[in-house]
Amino acid sequence: MIKFSRMLLVVIALFVPCTALAHHGGVSLAFGPGSPVETGSPLTLPDGGFVVGVRAEQVEWKQFDWNKPDNKTSFTFLSANMSYGFSPAFMGTFIAPYYIKRQEEGTNAGLADVKMQFTYGFHYDPGVGFSRNAAEDTAVTLEGKKRIYMSVYFLTSIPTGEFHQKINGKVDPGMQPGFGSPGYTLGINAARAFGSFTLNGEVSTDIFAARENFQFGTESHVNLAGVYELYGEPRSFISKIDGVLEMNFLHLERDQVNGEGATATGGNILYLSPGVRFSMPSLHNANLGLLIKVPVWKKLNEEDQQQGGEGLEKYRAIVTLSFFF
Repeated sequence: MIKFSRMLLVVIALFVPCTALAHHGGVSLAFGPGSPVETGSPLTLPDGGFVVGVRAEQVEWKQFDWNKPDNKTSFTFLSANMSYGFSPAFMGTFIAPYYIKRQEEGTNAGLADVKMQFTYGFHYDPGVGFSRNAAEDTAVTLEGKKRIYMSVYFLTSIPTGEFHQKINGKVDPGMQPGFGSPGYTLGINAARAFGSFTLNGEVSTDIFAARENFQFGTESHVNLAGVYELYGEPRSFISKIDGVLEMNFLHLERDQVNGEGATATGGNILYLSPGVRFSMPSLHNANLGLLIKVPVWKKLNEEDQQQGGEGLEKYRAIVTLSFFF
């Protein structure tokens, strides 16, 4: 039973937290039975545990006559990631992204800013209190557990990506693979199982450093996700299928140009995100997540000028695949 539970490893590594953004793709690596796709899961890796994964996100933008010929058409965010358990309570992750950003008159593409995240996992037992994660907390499916699992994390991005690429002689900060300055993320997430249903929550903030008199606005995220087991058969190649439904809220401050708020930036967006997750333990504990994100409510600053900004997508399609060794 212990061996099987390890094959059904649930892992969290939320890197630039929660929602995927217009300028950079989300990199949440929540995977494993009972985990959502975009919202993070708070479980950590066992001591010496190693996970490799890939993530792809396709964003299709609404286009408007008033913005021709500068309409952004689609973005593709790709990333490879590696996570390692230094102890049952402490995990580190490295992410290497590659971005492709298209608009009507050209495309920018290249390696983006690499990221490092450190996660500390703990839990709360009713009547006992808080404790850091031990070995028995890193290879569980959460089902039947009364504990509330939590983690806090810190992420930093290193400005390794190109941020001066031009299209028709113009440099658009939102069309660059890289940000040109470091970014920092602080967050906390939690999960609690109720039979075959797992509830996940997450709150985080992204802060970006200034560069060349420009600074991306601070981003705040609140995510809530429900995961329900639709199918479970331990002896099958696909041992488990989970249905996922997420609500992803994003608040954006205005970008800053020469210390002043930029027009047509910032606002509030709420996404509704249905998805599904497949667990395949016989294939190096493979886990496949699929998700569609759709903006269902928004209140943007100068919305009629924000083509290619969060909240004005047709949809975002996300695929994640991970393996545990």
